[in-house]
Amino acid sequence: MRVLVAEDNPSEMKHLRELLTGEADISIVGEAYDGDKALELINELRPEVAFLDITMPGITGIELAGMIDQSVQVVFITAHHDYAINAFELGSVDYILKPVDRERLGKTLHRIRRAKAGALNETLTISAKNEVIILNIRDIILVEKQQGYKELIIYTHDNQFAVNLTLNNLESRLARYGFVRTHKSFLVNINKLKRILPWGHRSYLAKLNGTQKEVLISRKYAPAVKALIDDI
Repeated sequence: MRVLVAEDNPSEMKHLRELLTGEADISIVGEAYDGDKALELINELRPEVAFLDITMPGITGIELAGMIDQSVQVVFITAHHDYAINAFELGSVDYILKPVDRERLGKTLHRIRRAKAGALNETLTISAKNEVIILNIRDIILVEKQQGYKELIIYTHDNQFAVNLTLNNLESRLARYGFVRTHKSFLVNINKLKRILPWGHRSYLAKLNGTQKEVLISRKYAPAVKALIDDI
């Protein structure tokens, strides 16, 4: 796995380098101490993964992520919680707080390897309107159980499918792909999460990439959602 690291703090750079070089399948192809150099190296070296410090001199990590090829998987590293929403909006693989420790980095690398191996490209076969349809699981944004209807609605980026399944059934089948129950009526792909807003007492409203539909996170399910966000 070809990796580039952009970090303006030499001691943090050394620490991250030592952690990454301990992984047999990782090759650090470039290092940069500011955003401008990082952009130059990413365009030149075409790494598969870029670890970006958010608050670098020149181009920030957040700005840089929006400028590079979307095939590069971005992992943000920062000392601050404040940028989490921006990181989700940019579709980053992960968001790691400093100081980076081996266990936390291991979770990130496991997620990247799983995606690289194609585990997130598995399919879900459904029957809708007398047709058999094969969906790429990573294209599914959310599943909704609408009040008064027996069928579920599966939302993808460009379509909606009504299926005769239960939410519990889909939850058990999709949980390992990052789907989490947010409400008795919603199952959400946590990888599509864009923003979480307070919505009443210990409840939240989730905005998702790929759809205008907003999803409730109830008090009952909020701890599970938070745990999954912390783990990715």
